[in-house]
Amino acid sequence: MQGDRHQEVCRIIDQSLIATASVAPSIEDAQILREHLLTCAQCNAYLEASRRAIATLGGFAFEVDPGLHGKVLAALTVRAEQLDRRQKRSQPTWWHCLVAVVLTVAGSFVVSDAGRTVSAAFHIAPKEMGTGLMAFWITPSICFCLLFFILPLSGGMNKKGISS
Repeated sequence: MQGDRHQEVCRIIDQSLIATASVAPSIEDAQILREHLLTCAQCNAYLEASRRAIATLGGFAFEVDPGLHGKVLAALTVRAEQLDRRQKRSQPTWWHCLVAVVLTVAGSFVVSDAGRTVSAAFHIAPKEMGTGLMAFWITPSICFCLLFFILPLSGGMNKKGISS
């Protein structure tokens, strides 16, 4: 009987500690609690321990923001869009490839014209100068220009410069 009384009082103590305006302990429960705490050291100790536990939790918030999941998903979506835009910006466009071809052709004509002048100044045969220009200027320029076409089709390069 005494054990049941202690359990009842502990239940009332728990309810009084979590009481809010909408769920307040009844007047009868408050009266039972007052009378019992005057005579029972065990229930007084339980009340004090419960108050200390609640006081230590005073700085913690246990409610989770209901919009937290949505905020996290929105932040991840924004980050994915930023990375996608950055990746699109880093890949050369076809416009860049066209400019590379034009510059390669124009540079080849300029070097060819300069080669004629140099061949006359150093008394080198024009055929030998043309072969040298083809081997050391025009062919490497065209190969380098082809990279502008091949890299966007293969997925480009990563940050370390390795083709992916």
